[in-house]
Amino acid sequence: MARLLLVLVLAVAAAVAQPLPACASVAPSPSSLYRCGWCSRRSTASILPPDAGALTGAACGYGDPAELAADGGFHIAAVGAGFFRGGQACGACYQLRCRDRSACSEGGVKVIVVADVPKVNRTAGVVGGGKFLLSKDAFAALTTAGHSGQLASLVDTAVDVDFRRIPCMYNSKNLAVRVEETSNRDKGHLALCFLYQGGQTDIVAVEVAQAVLRAAQSAAAPSPTQWQYMTRREESPGVWRTSRAPAGPLQLRLVVTAGSGGKWLRADGAVFPAEWQAGAVYDTGLRVTDVAARTCSCASASGDDDEEE
Repeated sequence: MARLLLVLVLAVAAAVAQPLPACASVAPSPSSLYRCGWCSRRSTASILPPDAGALTGAACGYGDPAELAADGGFHIAAVGAGFFRGGQACGACYQLRCRDRSACSEGGVKVIVVADVPKVNRTAGVVGGGKFLLSKDAFAALTTAGHSGQLASLVDTAVDVDFRRIPCMYNSKNLAVRVEETSNRDKGHLALCFLYQGGQTDIVAVEVAQAVLRAAQSAAAPSPTQWQYMTRREESPGVWRTSRAPAGPLQLRLVVTAGSGGKWLRADGAVFPAEWQAGAVYDTGLRVTDVAARTCSCASASGDDDEEE
């Protein structure tokens, strides 16, 4: 147990100590709600092309993205592959504003990442869907009142935007976990992704253990909890996996970046029932509201997103 805790602490330290590129072109005031400054690297926003279909949250496991966005006053957005990072950007919240202020609102628009950019037949002149691909409502929120005509002229192009990461706010949802379809209870294979992660944090460690019923605890002396750590694969960093999931109902604990370090969060009681099912979503009962000092990185837009044809 001590060795496992040491490994997790080292993992958290490594995660929060990675060098980050400069982001703050405008330094936020200490009293500002958002601690992150505007990222200086070039990014773009485009309207979802007509042949792309509806923007859904399927890629990130969200059932109804429209309801998801309305819950906290956000819009939904898709992002390019370099930004999406195999799903690690799922659920992250950003504020966008046009670099050209003449036709754009000062506050811009707040978005939640729910998918990567769909494969569509883009017309000449469209710059690869940009880093952010928005619905018409989200794109309209970038503009000031009275500039709808200018907005219409931007449908087939990409607009240069500044962006910064901001805390997510879910008014009616706790942190939830979705069991991936690749999971197999009989074989002990468990893969999960997190939904409705509030605050402005990254999850850097996850463990599961067999949940002991309270009746069993009162009948005998409690035994030490055997926690099984979960890992992420490079090709799908948004999914946590273990091939040694214990039998029976499962409890969960995790480490999130908070402040300048890490913070343990542990769900109260069993999160997964004994007969947990692939594809199901389970409520952890946890609310994440922390803001981490090291989540202002522009590295979330690493890689070349441009897909010009």
